[in-house]
Amino acid sequence: MKYPLDELIDKKSIIQLKTERIEDSTDRERLKGELKDYSQAIEEYILGEVCNPEQVQNWYKRLYEANGKTWDLEVNIRKGQLGTMSLEEVGRTAIKIRESNGVRVKIKSEIVEATGIGYKDIKINHASQ
Repeated sequence: MKYPLDELIDKKSIIQLKTERIEDSTDRERLKGELKDYSQAIEEYILGEVCNPEQVQNWYKRLYEANGKTWDLEVNIRKGQLGTMSLEEVGRTAIKIRESNGVRVKIKSEIVEATGIGYKDIKINHASQ
């Protein structure tokens, strides 16, 4: 089974964020290789005419933004663990993370629906519904 497109695009967006935000140059170089592998795997879907480059770019951009927002919010949670945020602020931030993940799940489900490849993430009582 091929790796589903929604997972490839999601992982690529996360790896892109890591290459931009991780300071260790050794890790960054390894991640660039991983990013290339995900790009090639996504290209196979385009060449197989499962989707077109514009769709992939749109999905990628939206997942990159959603994952970036989640990353930023999680940084805030870590600040809370260090005692620089009140528990109330930590709670509000956790809710925002849940909402951001809901956006991510919706985009991934949209990709599965458009391509017919992969599995929709079924959530019960979740912000993505």
